[in-house]
Amino acid sequence: MGCASDLACVVAVVLLVGIHAACCSSVFSSQSTLDILSNDSFIVDRGEFPASFKFGALTWAVKHESASYEDGKTDGLWDVYARMKGTVFDGTTPAAGADHYHRYPEDIALLADMGMNSFRFSIAWPRMFPNGTGEVNTLAVDHYNKVIDKLMDAGIEPSVTLYEQDLPQVLQDSYGGLLSPLFIDDFVHFANACFSAFGDRVKHWMTFDEANDFLPFAYAGFFCPPGRCSVGVPPYNCSAGNSSTEPYIAAHTMLLAHAAAVELYRKDYQPSQQGEIGLTVWFRWFEPLSNSTADKEASVRATDFTVGWFVEPLLYGDYPSSMREIVGSRLPSFTEEESARIRGSVDYIGLTAVTAIYATVDENSNTSATGYFEDWDVILTGNRDGVPIGRNDGEYFVPWGMEKVISYMRTRYDNVPTYVSGLGYGLNSESVYDDLRVEFYAEYLKSLLVGIRAGADVRGVYAWSLMDGFETTMGKLTKFGLYYVDDANVRYPRLSALWFKNMLTSNTSYAYMS
Repeated sequence: MGCASDLACVVAVVLLVGIHAACCSSVFSSQSTLDILSNDSFIVDRGEFPASFKFGALTWAVKHESASYEDGKTDGLWDVYARMKGTVFDGTTPAAGADHYHRYPEDIALLADMGMNSFRFSIAWPRMFPNGTGEVNTLAVDHYNKVIDKLMDAGIEPSVTLYEQDLPQVLQDSYGGLLSPLFIDDFVHFANACFSAFGDRVKHWMTFDEANDFLPFAYAGFFCPPGRCSVGVPPYNCSAGNSSTEPYIAAHTMLLAHAAAVELYRKDYQPSQQGEIGLTVWFRWFEPLSNSTADKEASVRATDFTVGWFVEPLLYGDYPSSMREIVGSRLPSFTEEESARIRGSVDYIGLTAVTAIYATVDENSNTSATGYFEDWDVILTGNRDGVPIGRNDGEYFVPWGMEKVISYMRTRYDNVPTYVSGLGYGLNSESVYDDLRVEFYAEYLKSLLVGIRAGADVRGVYAWSLMDGFETTMGKLTKFGLYYVDDANVRYPRLSALWFKNMLTSNTSYAYMS
């Protein structure tokens, strides 16, 4: 009998992993594993999702490829930034990722074994264009063609992200990267090469991922490259930058680059290739701390400055009115032509929706201080009357936030098609027995189903991540993988991987209850 439908086999596999994986400090019992996989609260029925629904996992080139200087690849932003003292907690770099560059056939087999029908991965710009622009690197094209073909052979749909914080360092050094409009033409040149080389098989494109999350920490802090912010302004100690203008300038450049790439795709490629293209935002749900009008307004303002910052230009052609009023002349404006180009420039919106937090008005704000975060005039807290909003393991575990996010997109943004493009739970543990992660996926998927049943147009979900890798500032300290990766880059399935396999390849009600 195959393991796909036999819970006893699943338990046996977990036990073998516990015995053989160097990560395990102790072998957990078959009974404890059975308790998790047969727990009623962890039951999620694949059949309750639409038949066309995409279940996948994802990787980033920066975090998982390794092979940082093979086959012509040059430095990207994170390669250089991670080598700077103090930027990564454990001192690792992207070279310490999971070697997905060489092990992609094995990784695709893992996806197939779990029953996943889609795989989201990013294409490394510094690999495709070692000089940032100019002639494409044919070795990179050959590599990604092999990855895509292997996915197609396995019956897994490729979903490609073009930009995951990996601007070629040469372009950052040449003109300042996203602070210059020169970025736009170079990004379109890169995107065009990808559409041309891979678009006959890739039907799901994403231009930028979670820019509303990483840009503030790149241009109003030092958690992401290039690590610029206002000099001498606490809490950061940046050597150059302007926290009150540069986050907005970088985002504006990125939105214009997105619009230009989409215009190219829709004109030259979409009619024949029949794909879709969009952009992903990080959506942390902001719950008002109290029922006061001020706290409700603070919640809306925080959402405008994070989600609306990108989504409203993409759908309506301009920034939220609250941002325009508060930021004033520091916020770049769109010309009529630019507004027309960017309006409606998405076929879908991707969402990373993993947490929620309370928002309250900052009654003691310093009106003389200007900066992206100061502009919100909001204080965030995880506690209300001494009670945490959820378990805190780096981010708060708040499953009901997922349904609120999905409902917000349905009601506020005319039910624009969405994907949950990133859903993951980080743990500072090397154990394969990740019962907390299993609980996370079960509870969040059930909350997602509530939103779908209410009519939200959600078309897929991608687990972050397929395997452990280089987690930027956290290095290799925090683990998100469904598969544990040891120092020799050997993959071991965690309980969460086996949970997905059981959910996606079995008659769920039978498999869990038998």
